[in-house]
Amino acid sequence: MGVSFRLNDRAIEVRWSKGSCGQSGCADQECVCALCAKPIGVAEEILEQNNHDPECFGCEMCYDQVPIMLFRGEGKDMLQAAFHDRCFKSLCVVE
Repeated sequence: MGVSFRLNDRAIEVRWSKGSCGQSGCADQECVCALCAKPIGVAEEILEQNNHDPECFGCEMCYDQVPIMLFRGEGKDMLQAAFHDRCFKSLCVVE
């Protein structure tokens, strides 16, 4: 049994883009969260400077390293929107 949801009125705020570089923590306009416009994840240099355990994906530094992504369109016209987990949850109404 799956969970169904629908997007609420905040869906009109989503910024769609052609894609991102895929590097964690990138602040480029195409790479940030499609809702809050803040970088997703933490840049590798910051993780290394803090002697962070590469096996960890549960602390604050690792939170939202892997974005939730939505796609629309097809082929060359396809657009994507990547979200922090908490931002995506603010878009959804669980039914």
